[in-house]
Amino acid sequence: MVHMRVPLGMNAIPECPRLGRRDMLRATAAAVVVAAGAAGTPVDAGPVAVTAGARSSVRPGIRAYKLYTGPDHATHVLEGTIDEKDRTDVIAIHFKETPAHSAEDWHVSPELQYVITLSGTLEFTTRDGGTFVVQPGDVVLSEDPVGSGHKWRLTDDQPWRRAYVVLKPGAKDSFVAKSGG
Repeated sequence: MVHMRVPLGMNAIPECPRLGRRDMLRATAAAVVVAAGAAGTPVDAGPVAVTAGARSSVRPGIRAYKLYTGPDHATHVLEGTIDEKDRTDVIAIHFKETPAHSAEDWHVSPELQYVITLSGTLEFTTRDGGTFVVQPGDVVLSEDPVGSGHKWRLTDDQPWRRAYVVLKPGAKDSFVAKSGG
């Protein structure tokens, strides 16, 4: 097991002679999940919120949503899961905390990234009218760097703590859209 301290504000994962950058990122992500569970933050967040037009439930697995820019330059959302067997090339991980009851108006994603919610419950809205609820343990694949964007608001009394995992340009993501969606 790898034990390491990550200073606040750190932008890069240090190289380790025995572990590559990918292994260090995986170890860091695993530590985040373990720490969230130890802190009493639920990792299994229960049933998924219904997305407009959804016809069936999501398969078991890590619940995920994919925000993407459509040909109409509007942000749309897909509901699905993360393929736990798939691996993705990433280049960075960073963390952020936003106070309870916060919101952010329309914006686009700065880069292709996974946003892993550690605490807080949020409602996301897209320009096409899609809404979905993200709870601790959920993953948002944010892939809408252009267009009309999305917005979010915290709906509970918890701060939104999250990890941003930035994908390497051109890397395949591990998102699996639900069937019939």
